[in-house]
Amino acid sequence: MEDIKELINIINKRKLSQIEVFDKSLISRKDTLFSKLYNNIANENIRTDLQAMVLLYGNEKDNSKYRKLKSRFKTRLLNTLYFLDINNNTSTNLAKKEYADCLNKLYLSNLLLRYAENRNISIKLILDNYQIAKKNNFYDILKEFSFKLLVHYGMTGNEKAYETEKKAYDTYVIEYENEQAAQIIYSKIYLLSHSLKKNQTEKLQEIEIELKKYEAILKKSNSLLVFFFLIRSNLFYFEIKRDNKQINLICNKFIAEYNQYQNSLFKYEYLNNVYLYKLKSLFDTRQYTETLQLANQMSTESKFGLNLLSMNEYTLKTYLNLKELDKAKIFIHEVLHSSAFKHTTKLVKERWLLFDAYVHFAYSYVKNEPFKFSTAKLYNQIPNLVQDKFGLNLSIRIIEILFLIGKNNLDEAITKIENLASYQNRYFKESIYQRSNLFIKLLQIMEKKSFNYKSLKHLKEHTQLNENFDNQIINDNEIIFFDQLWEIILDVLERNDRKLLDRF
Repeated sequence: MEDIKELINIINKRKLSQIEVFDKSLISRKDTLFSKLYNNIANENIRTDLQAMVLLYGNEKDNSKYRKLKSRFKTRLLNTLYFLDINNNTSTNLAKKEYADCLNKLYLSNLLLRYAENRNISIKLILDNYQIAKKNNFYDILKEFSFKLLVHYGMTGNEKAYETEKKAYDTYVIEYENEQAAQIIYSKIYLLSHSLKKNQTEKLQEIEIELKKYEAILKKSNSLLVFFFLIRSNLFYFEIKRDNKQINLICNKFIAEYNQYQNSLFKYEYLNNVYLYKLKSLFDTRQYTETLQLANQMSTESKFGLNLLSMNEYTLKTYLNLKELDKAKIFIHEVLHSSAFKHTTKLVKERWLLFDAYVHFAYSYVKNEPFKFSTAKLYNQIPNLVQDKFGLNLSIRIIEILFLIGKNNLDEAITKIENLASYQNRYFKESIYQRSNLFIKLLQIMEKKSFNYKSLKHLKEHTQLNENFDNQIINDNEIIFFDQLWEIILDVLERNDRKLLDRF
């Protein structure tokens, strides 16, 4: 009761004001500017300030009104964060909920230390949550909790508790500093691996230096975060080297050893990330049976649920490359009608609509049916992918060319292939796009040789695509492996040729 009395005294002595937040009643309304802005941003109907201004005020002249509204809107959003119900969350990760709760208690304890007449209520709040923070190794919170307890034990003359807590505090500080150092190194390695100014040799040399720093930190740390960042950085390193075998071995190392380290808030996210790398490595090296087995394992275990659609991509791609099109068609139908698809982002939905186009093409090819598909409709369904000139944008251009070839509309296919030249020069200069560039070159050779399938066999570019998978990293834009896709194109050209001959 004493702590409740103290809380009431604090609140009673200070004026209570109405706190502006977003609640269900406000969000559900349709007639306020706040609700219109909130709901349209949440539904991804508006993405820019200009779009928001036009929606709310109908013109661009009310800039000052919009700025004032936006400022109040942001303040209300920030206020609402204080009242998020962390227990009413779809996430099954208890540690995340506990972290949010501990963080909230740390904030409240700081307030109480400033406004309460004695420190006891703040210390009790810390002690009530101390074991939860210890269980999860929340070192950022633990060092703050422990610091406040140290001061309290010193001020109250509790020598025994002080000495015990000092040892704990020193441990928390060291582990926290180790984790911070690891994250700083990781951020540098991430920066190096994505640098456009450095060549492959420079990247590898600089990353090797940073990896040695990591290993030194890991020797004095038992943090899973430090171990994961070392593993993740090694994955970057071998990705640059295009070494799929080492990527697989590094993944296996984490899977085998992660339980030897202290529990972490992000344990399952780390595991999820590594398993996805392993899944991609198996797929890239065309170990189809192992890919399907791992994807099935990941989709059935609840700890992998956060990336269900990412795992499903590899299942679908495996069916496509195995030409098991009945399975592919059933599988993508299930995905497109699943709750995971329904609740995912627009960008992920667009990816799957593009995958669906590839299923349609491959199914028509395998079943030797007419290539009936509207690429114009597809373009309207995937506006974000169309605008993004990297990644799957090449896949869109390729599927359009594939359907044109399938329909024997070679004049239009020529135009699309010619457009690839400037696109390639602008967006595919890096060595990581080697396979993409080889496939584009094959398409260009095909166009120059007037789609004569007889003269397109045994090209060196196709041979390069069709060998040494252990040392080739496949980009996202390769939904059906380019070497197999080339063989399909040649087969379709030959079929179309035969059909024309049969007419005569």
